Amino acid sequence: MDKVCFIILNYNNYQDTIDCVRSLQSSIENEKFDIIVVDNNSSNDSIEKLKNSLNNIEVIPSRVNHGYANGNNIGIKIAEKRGYPFICILNNDTLIEEDFLTACVQKLHNDNSIAFVSPALVEYKNRDLIQSTGGDIFLDKGYVTLKNHHLSRKELPAIVQSDYIGGACMLFRTSLLKEIGYIPENYFLFFEETEWCYRAKKLGYKNICLTQSYVYHKGSVSIKAVNGLQEYLMARNRVVFVRRNVNSKLRYTVFLLYLFLQQLYHCFLRRDCSRRKYKYYLDGVFN
Repeated sequence: MDKVCFIILNYNNYQDTIDCVRSLQSSIENEKFDIIVVDNNSSNDSIEKLKNSLNNIEVIPSRVNHGYANGNNIGIKIAEKRGYPFICILNNDTLIEEDFLTACVQKLHNDNSIAFVSPALVEYKNRDLIQSTGGDIFLDKGYVTLKNHHLSRKELPAIVQSDYIGGACMLFRTSLLKEIGYIPENYFLFFEETEWCYRAKKLGYKNICLTQSYVYHKGSVSIKAVNGLQEYLMARNRVVFVRRNVNSKLRYTVFLLYLFLQQLYHCFLRRDCSRRKYKYYLDGVFN
């Protein structure tokens, strides 16, 4: 089996990163992978804690925090330069109990039409429930789904094909970077892996989830520590995603009209008026 390089991003959350790395090391044979931890300019003592707690794990400090994509791209570029044939992006708020890597790598070996492959993301607090097996993109409305969200793990087919898979755990051939580039850095957080997978799909690739493999995902631990930031980025980046990916100004204009009418509906019919969302959307329009 070709060696895989795991890229794990840390921001002010060294304990989750330590737990993630240790669970990976205890669940998968060490000769199958190496790990690069990128610290995204943490404001606490994360780098010292990580270096002291994780033996033989490389910790790369970033001097600035430009978001999820930029932080992971730092690690991806190092892994690419060192010649790893496969790279796996793994969120630090995941835990691993069984080897998901072997099946995912084998799938990429056997099927050149696959761009990204992932295990199922399972809820950390209720380990029978699926968090996501990827999702589909409805570009004209800037809307993405979560496939099989909160279904029981026993109810899933073995393989789920989707427009995108979640960025919490995604494995790909390093050679794919020559075709689709690095993770787009226009979002800071949310929608970047959606666009990345969408690029691959437009080139004819498939994005799949192998549901017999799984990781437990706590979910957006760092972003939830900042009040209102998740709501802002989800709204703003919805507009950015459509603006960057629709193929005509007319479609983009129709999308903006749809957003405006949707907000009017919430204000006047559902009595759920959020004026701040107009500001969030305008930030996406004007970049």
